[in-house]
Amino acid sequence: MSAATAVDLPRGPERFRTLWRLWRNERAEPEPFYRLLAAYAVDDLDAHHGPLAGQTIADLGCGPGYYTDAFRGRGAQVIPIDNSTDELELGGAPPEGYVLGDAGNLPLDDGSIDGVFCSNMLEHTPSAEPIVAEIERVLKPGGWAYVSWTNWYSPWGGHLMAPYHYLGPTLGPRLYEKRHGKPEKHAYGETLWACHIGATLRLVRSHPHLEITDVVPRYWPWAKPIMKVPGLRELVAWNCVIRVRRV
Repeated sequence: MSAATAVDLPRGPERFRTLWRLWRNERAEPEPFYRLLAAYAVDDLDAHHGPLAGQTIADLGCGPGYYTDAFRGRGAQVIPIDNSTDELELGGAPPEGYVLGDAGNLPLDDGSIDGVFCSNMLEHTPSAEPIVAEIERVLKPGGWAYVSWTNWYSPWGGHLMAPYHYLGPTLGPRLYEKRHGKPEKHAYGETLWACHIGATLRLVRSHPHLEITDVVPRYWPWAKPIMKVPGLRELVAWNCVIRVRRV
């Protein structure tokens, strides 16, 4: 599936139905789901921070480059960064110009980046603090960041362990592994950690040069009001997006 364009992206209820259908088959065929997510993300960011053409964007945790491709399709200069060659090569050849590096210690100059895109990575790192600090450091004044992740108490927060994760990050994984063995991907404490919305919002707000401009549920933006309700948002957001501006 090639990247969808702004013209042919499903909208309204059809957006939800299409994403749900593709997500259900994501493990067997990840590319259609992530290509569509990338098209939505780039369409959205072009509207919020565009035109993207000519901007320098860091794609943190880029994996095989679905988002990198979509940004480059809009004329952006993209630096794809990942710390895993396995992830970089999931789609075959890694994205052109990739950098093998740590999002918590970026090989980028201070104030050198127009935008930072960080999709579905925070739950796969033991601490979001160094990543948020690096976003603050590398962004130009007025630059933007888009940070999304699957929050722990959402339906898919435990990934392959779901719904055992509802028992908490200690008991849930322990009971899952006792009954089913270690999950084939994203075992807790190895490549998966609990990342909560409230705590992450407080972390970003603790950085004096970062301003949160919006918080939305990624897959159903029409449900944005739930993001103002602590507790409820942790359970039903499914995937949280924080929009940030460098001040």
